[in-house]
Amino acid sequence: MGSSVEVVKETLKHIKSEHACVIGVRLFRPWVPADFISVLPHSVKRIATLDRTKESGAQGEPLYMDVCASLMSCNRYGVFVSGGRYGLASKDFSPRMALAVLQNVLRKDTASIQHPFTVGIIDDVTHLSLSLGKDVTPLSDNVTQCVFWGFGSDGTVGANKEAAKIIGNSHPDMKVQAYFEYDAKKSSGWTISHMRFSPSEEINAPYKIQDAQANYVACHNESYVEANKFDVVRFIKKGGSFFLNTRIASMDRDKHIKALEDKVSPKILRTLALRKVNFYIMDAGRLATKYGLKGRINMICMTVFFRLSGVLPLDEAITLLRKAIIKAYSNKGEEIVQRNLELLNAVSTDPQFLVSIEVPSRWRRATLTEERRAYSHRHIALIDDEKTRKFMEEIAEPVSNLEGDDIPISKFLDNEMIGGVMLPGTTRYEKRRPNPSALIPKWNSSACTQCNQCVAVCPHAVIRPFIVTRDEADNAPNPDTFVTVKALGNDLAGKRYTLQISPLDCTGCNACVQACPEAPKALEMHDVEDVLSSGGEENWNYAVNLPERGDLVDKYTLKGSQFQLPLMEFSGACSGCGETPYFKMLTQLFGERMIIANATGCSTIWGGSFPSNPYTVSQKTKRGPAWANSLFEDNAEYGFGMFSAMKHRRQRLIKLVENYVHEAEITNDLQRSKEEIELLSLLHEWLEFRNEKSDKCTHLFDKMKPLFQSLLSLKEMKHSNLEKIWSDRDMFPKLTQWIVGGDGWAYDIGFGGLDHVEAFQANDVNVLVVDTEMYSNTGGQQSKATPAGASVKFAMGGKQQTKKNMGEIFMTYEHVYVASVCLSNQTQLLQALVEADKHDGPSFVVCYAPCINQGVRPEGLNDMFDECKYAVDSGYWPLYRYNPALLIEGKNPFILDSKKLRKEVTSFLKREGRFINLRKAHPEIADELFAKMNQDVHHRMELMLNRAAGYKSFSTKDEASVQVLFASETGTAQQVARDFADACTLSHGADAMNDIDINDLNGTTTIFFVSTCGQGAMPQNAKAFYKSLCACNEPFQEGTKFSVMGLGDSSYYFFCKAAKDIEYEMLRLGATSIHPTGLGDDSAEEGLDDGLHNWLDGIWPALKLQPPAEVPHIVPMKLEFSKRAILKDEEDRNAVSQYINSFGASSVSICELKSLSEVGHNRDFISFTLDIKDKLSYELGDALEIFPVNDPIRVAEFLHAYSSEFDEHTVLHLSHTFGITGEVSIGCLFNNILDLFGKPTMHFLQQLATFEEDKDTRLLMLNKDNLKKMTSQKGVTYADLLLEYKSAHPPLAALLAMIPPMKGRAYSITSAPSVTPNSIELCILIDTWWCEEGMRYGLTCDMLRKMQVGDTIHCRIKSGSMEPPKHDQPVVCVGIGSGLAPHLSFLRDRVHAAEMGNDVAPFSLYFGNRFEKREFLYRTELEGIVKKHGSWFKLHTAFSRDIAGKKVYVQDLVAMQEDAYLNLLERKGMLYVCGNRNLPKPLMESLKESFARGMTPSIPEINQCMADASKAVEDMYVHGFAQQEVW
Repeated sequence: MGSSVEVVKETLKHIKSEHACVIGVRLFRPWVPADFISVLPHSVKRIATLDRTKESGAQGEPLYMDVCASLMSCNRYGVFVSGGRYGLASKDFSPRMALAVLQNVLRKDTASIQHPFTVGIIDDVTHLSLSLGKDVTPLSDNVTQCVFWGFGSDGTVGANKEAAKIIGNSHPDMKVQAYFEYDAKKSSGWTISHMRFSPSEEINAPYKIQDAQANYVACHNESYVEANKFDVVRFIKKGGSFFLNTRIASMDRDKHIKALEDKVSPKILRTLALRKVNFYIMDAGRLATKYGLKGRINMICMTVFFRLSGVLPLDEAITLLRKAIIKAYSNKGEEIVQRNLELLNAVSTDPQFLVSIEVPSRWRRATLTEERRAYSHRHIALIDDEKTRKFMEEIAEPVSNLEGDDIPISKFLDNEMIGGVMLPGTTRYEKRRPNPSALIPKWNSSACTQCNQCVAVCPHAVIRPFIVTRDEADNAPNPDTFVTVKALGNDLAGKRYTLQISPLDCTGCNACVQACPEAPKALEMHDVEDVLSSGGEENWNYAVNLPERGDLVDKYTLKGSQFQLPLMEFSGACSGCGETPYFKMLTQLFGERMIIANATGCSTIWGGSFPSNPYTVSQKTKRGPAWANSLFEDNAEYGFGMFSAMKHRRQRLIKLVENYVHEAEITNDLQRSKEEIELLSLLHEWLEFRNEKSDKCTHLFDKMKPLFQSLLSLKEMKHSNLEKIWSDRDMFPKLTQWIVGGDGWAYDIGFGGLDHVEAFQANDVNVLVVDTEMYSNTGGQQSKATPAGASVKFAMGGKQQTKKNMGEIFMTYEHVYVASVCLSNQTQLLQALVEADKHDGPSFVVCYAPCINQGVRPEGLNDMFDECKYAVDSGYWPLYRYNPALLIEGKNPFILDSKKLRKEVTSFLKREGRFINLRKAHPEIADELFAKMNQDVHHRMELMLNRAAGYKSFSTKDEASVQVLFASETGTAQQVARDFADACTLSHGADAMNDIDINDLNGTTTIFFVSTCGQGAMPQNAKAFYKSLCACNEPFQEGTKFSVMGLGDSSYYFFCKAAKDIEYEMLRLGATSIHPTGLGDDSAEEGLDDGLHNWLDGIWPALKLQPPAEVPHIVPMKLEFSKRAILKDEEDRNAVSQYINSFGASSVSICELKSLSEVGHNRDFISFTLDIKDKLSYELGDALEIFPVNDPIRVAEFLHAYSSEFDEHTVLHLSHTFGITGEVSIGCLFNNILDLFGKPTMHFLQQLATFEEDKDTRLLMLNKDNLKKMTSQKGVTYADLLLEYKSAHPPLAALLAMIPPMKGRAYSITSAPSVTPNSIELCILIDTWWCEEGMRYGLTCDMLRKMQVGDTIHCRIKSGSMEPPKHDQPVVCVGIGSGLAPHLSFLRDRVHAAEMGNDVAPFSLYFGNRFEKREFLYRTELEGIVKKHGSWFKLHTAFSRDIAGKKVYVQDLVAMQEDAYLNLLERKGMLYVCGNRNLPKPLMESLKESFARGMTPSIPEINQCMADASKAVEDMYVHGFAQQEVW
């Protein structure tokens, strides 16, 4: 509290006042009045107290109150006391402020004295602040004052500390003072060094250098002098020296003045001219690069300082610098020392490097042009919210420009800053220029597989994937550089994918490049200026303002999670920070419903340093995380308090809702409005799902909100229960409480509270700890998380104790979810976060976070991702999950996710300065501690492997005779593998392929589950294994057996390629396949399950095991029988509308029907034209998904035969079942929703068997062969089975849950929206299939074949799997049968473009069918286009059944003609393939032949070109130039 004493004392000395003195209070308690009175001179008539403490509710500050009380108690009367506060908001207390206090208390009469008062702020609200006069300079002219502006981590501060040592030790009487200011943005923020030197005079100045007092000012970063940045020369005195490090110095000298005028703020130019400053510039960066020390400018700038400041004679300074260089860099080798010495010599002697600028007199009148003003404020101009714009202009911008001390109090009130409330997302307007490395990543779209791993690891959320439409891509501000590619995945069919980087927010840390799994990398670092000049900033701004489309994908997959908007972005963390990616992923998963209690530390500095707030909200929903910062020691209690309050409030809301709903049920008021009825239904549903940990409750509230608002606008609803519910509306979402912080809090000072919170199962809170293994925010002191052997502050000789194992501690409770995670395994990280959130009870997730204080070598945090990989691969950081939910299922709750040591831990220790330094200083201690760590790591791995292998009939994994391995990118294959391993009694569990050696396969039976990522690539957790497998040439031992289950999507050319590659290599090495490879097809009608179950049916007998018994789970539908006997037709139609609207479908009418094949032909191709005006809109390449309906007559017959208790007219009341709320007839449900006449699954029979009491009948029902037999004989349906096994007879509520809804079937659209925007044409083959009893129709085809003009169809637009071509792209289309449809759509669009006068590229269509006369679809139209547009359109047809004994297919034509070669290879065109799945493989061979023919005219040489042709065909598929739609 005595921090102002020396300042006041020095000010009094300077003004030589005889009217004032100072009493310094340095120990406030105990306060002894007599002692105070004894030192108070008798002549004192007025006292001004200065205190930093505000005591709310008191009449004054504590010091003021004690002084007043002391004067009274000691009978010292007649003394006027004025109490005031200083240092508000931690403002520096200067002589100028001290003088203002003195002048206030020395006013002529006491009535005019400001009392109480504040000093240092501008209080224009209560008007208590004292006005400040001119700056006061107590120091003599003998003191040299210097200010240095640096960039965090550029070495400026370190160099200045070294300079202070050099100067201070140069002479016995030399006095030195140094003070350093740092931005909260850590290593990427600004730094200011205040330094004072005096040859003899004591420097007693505990305050910063004031304006216009510095002899020397240096700015080491040229971006600081730009407009709207810092006023770097405000410190400089008249005639002082200013040094600027700038690239302008490398220009020709006659260009310097113009370049400086364009670069430097006019305000700075005016100051340089008016104060007659000596101005010098140098390009230190270029000079450092010249001498092989790129980026190392600190020694250069220090030399310039000695050369210009005159603090020491230059020769003496150079001699001292030489010694400092040798001392500092000798451990880096003689070459580094020599380079620095040569650089020192050049800077100190060569005049060409340091350029003196003669300041033009016109700079006195320099002004900011409107163009430069607009450019400097361009990011503020992007803000469309007036409140945010006002905050940024009045608060954030001045604070960012270090002018926050000048903001008046009224501005904070105007911007609603009372109570610590902060606007969200302010960091997006700050921008990070300069970038620490001057490099940012650039995307190579052709090498990208859209895995989004680079996005997940980005510390600052500056690299993001965007889902865009073709129109959005075309309308980008720079279409040439706004690169988009076809988005991969069924969910994103018809969409484009782009990866954009924010060039003004990126710090160039290189983490994304390291995380990219591709070879070659899909990202590489480029100069940021090159990216900016090519429109990088405009592209980013355009992309972030496109619609958010994260809801199109599953956000609980790694790829899908990164399409979600990060609600923590552009933080002030270090470049390459290892903490922020974890927080960012949290907000992507749960951000719109999460509450965060954040312990003080690094995560609060980068997470909430006013006015920077990286936590933001979704622009779509306006929701985001609620964040608050606690003290360091009580964060667990703080977060627990939040949870307890929310729990109490939500229980109150539940009670209010239950009472409201119950009251409504009792009264049964028939006069209720439609809104209230719908609200009641939604509240019912909310009560049912209120505890579900997902976004469901949030979505339900979104539906309720307009209903609440409508009802509460009515007068009779005032003060009602509904209004009470509305007052607690923020509790409708299922909120998730996260308590987060660093290891210093969790392991050390806050552990007691954390342990208390985790100890009780009822505390449903989640804890996330980012473990940097030291107190990173305060400079790198040891914590209990610091490992043995680390040399850190307070343990420079190497920490002796081992690291505290928090995971083990909390696993002993058994009810705590525990996970140890790392960024190197992002899938495991995501899985752990999701499981922690879903866990009903406390969770603890500890994350490995590389930190700048660890001294990562060789590139610091530019190696952050590689450092994570090293930590895991060496066993230094194990990955595991402990899930108590598995205990309930009788499974092992402990899952080890890193099961193999791929590197020695000593190789990891050699990468970090904290371990390297110990070896240098104490090699014998280091050797001992490192050896112990190596031993501990191996011992820990052995214990964890045994722990993970328990819970079966064997105690260790070695006793298992079957091993299960997986290669998984998104987690699907991993989950399937683990489910299989749980069911397989011969297996210990499932492991990632990379976690075992291929030698472990010898003599064993191995089951592989393999997914394919990207274009046929092996998943990351199997690449090392597969590489070893391919490199192995030694056959496996006899008895080595295997089987492979592949998971993929047949719409991709490389369907299950990775699985097939594993199979090939295993067979090559002599292993025996015990069962053919299974292929699970995600695009199949039944999804992956169909292929998986078929494979499982064979693998269990192959392993000589009984299939595991399935216990079917049935959740009956919630329904009530209505008292009404019958419904009107329009009421059922209303229910159907609710159903189809629930998934975005519409009802459209058929306006034209036309048969495309010969009358009487056994294959019926029909053209359907639908009127979609005001109902649907479509884009080129889209498909139409049609939802079938059942035959009402067959439905009625079934219901009559099935039950006498209900029939098609029976009325039910549903509550949000099938999207229907209200009354509906049973017949309507079976007609329009339930797949009653679909093909039944074995799972359905298992469910049905639970209702069968007869044992023999039940065994027959569970016999899979019996179901296959019935299917082949008569094409059995759900209805058939229900009547066949009528004795089972499930009740209606269960029956409705057992029969699945009918699935829509997608048909490619034949029409083009550019030609017929209000109608859609489909080309449909009425498909049939056969069983022993005869021909059967598919459900949708059976419905369509009976339809007439005027009938309606339920349908919706679905994005097609093929991306349409641009008009200037050459095209080759290959289609058979109704596969002509999308090609005809593309062709019609191109014809329209040509007829509108546009230039179009060549288009070749290869169409095949069976018979020309009967099945030449659209013949007249196609031949007409050939005749009219033959200059660019070619038609090739093949009809396979026309010539007996000679079948010609479309692929044969492709091979024989040059169109494919010319349009695809030569002209880089697009290939589109549409037909059944037998088409692509032979077509590929034909393409190879066509390419080979084109490559050489000589037939003998064709075979030599086949390898190149094969590569060219494969590249087309890899890079998206070949697309297919197959069935």
